[in-house]
Amino acid sequence: MKNSRKYNYKRTFLFATLSIIFLCADNPFFKSCTSVVNKGYQESCKTMKSLERTLADGEVQGVLHTRDELINLRRRSIYSKMDKLMDCLFRGFLDTLIWVTDEFYKSNVNEVVKDDTMSGKIIRKQMYTEGITLSNRTVSNEALRTKERHNEIIEQGVSYEVIKRMMKLYELENNVSKLMMKRVTDPNKTESIDNILSVEKIKNKIKKKLETTAYKYDEALLDSLSYRIIERIKDIYTDENII
Repeated sequence: MKNSRKYNYKRTFLFATLSIIFLCADNPFFKSCTSVVNKGYQESCKTMKSLERTLADGEVQGVLHTRDELINLRRRSIYSKMDKLMDCLFRGFLDTLIWVTDEFYKSNVNEVVKDDTMSGKIIRKQMYTEGITLSNRTVSNEALRTKERHNEIIEQGVSYEVIKRMMKLYELENNVSKLMMKRVTDPNKTESIDNILSVEKIKNKIKKKLETTAYKYDEALLDSLSYRIIERIKDIYTDENII
């Protein structure tokens, strides 16, 4: 009797459970609830995937931004180094000018003009002081360029007015050298190096900057200055291997 009652109870429970399942399956409200749950789950998955993509994109953009910053920092470092190098050579020239003007009044002018060995020694001393190293070729060429500037002064007569006037030109030579070096080493440059280092372009740039000064200079001087800038830049970027 007890077994029969247990059997009937189990059968009734099973029937009731199945009825509820079928009833809910046909019930629009139940379907709606299920649909809402499924839709919510799908939206949640989409949101998570979107978030993952955003984070991934953010990481990529962050890496690219960091890389750009590092490239810019490296470029600024190169520019700073080139400026320091140009200024070092210019200070070396100033030291040679102090020496040559002193010697000019103590000895024969021809001996002074021929002595470019001393100019090389003075330039090297300035480089050593500032911890800069360049090839023997570049130092020798810079000594010749220095000698050329000495001659330009001596030919006009070594006087305060001449040196003052020519120093304006030589300061400009140094500044334009730095400017053109930046353009040559710019990785995003749109011009060829030959086009950037055009004698006429550099000379026109110099003339433009000289418009604000009261001094006038011969075309021959401006040509010599332009050629010195070009040769100096070529020597340095060859030594530094930055092209």
